[in-house]
Amino acid sequence: MLPILYSYRRCPYAMRARLAIYIADIAVELREISLRDKPTHMLQVSPKGTVPVLVLPNGVIEQSLDIMMWALKQNDPHGWLNADLNKAHALIVENDTNFKRALDCYKYPERYPQLSQIDYRSQGEIFLQQ
Repeated sequence: MLPILYSYRRCPYAMRARLAIYIADIAVELREISLRDKPTHMLQVSPKGTVPVLVLPNGVIEQSLDIMMWALKQNDPHGWLNADLNKAHALIVENDTNFKRALDCYKYPERYPQLSQIDYRSQGEIFLQQ
């Protein structure tokens, strides 16, 4: 039986979990969910109700970075785990905080009128230029 990955195609955390699983060439049963109608099985194994969730024969992994590490420990063909993991973690934290906020503000400027859409775009560009 294949591991089950509950995912949502537009969730950035689920995207990075899918990317690592793909790079590691691990077969999974991908179950794309509707955020408005979450599957009962997913909620049974992961009551927090967020994606990604990887269901394995011996347990459940509920965090995208943990799923990435699990996948790459199985097979790391590009040597991603050979990188400076402290530097990689710092970049991930920057992505998940400042960049994600700037991106959300840029995408939905009506929700964040404190700055202009261009200002939020400029904030995001700083991260992308790193």
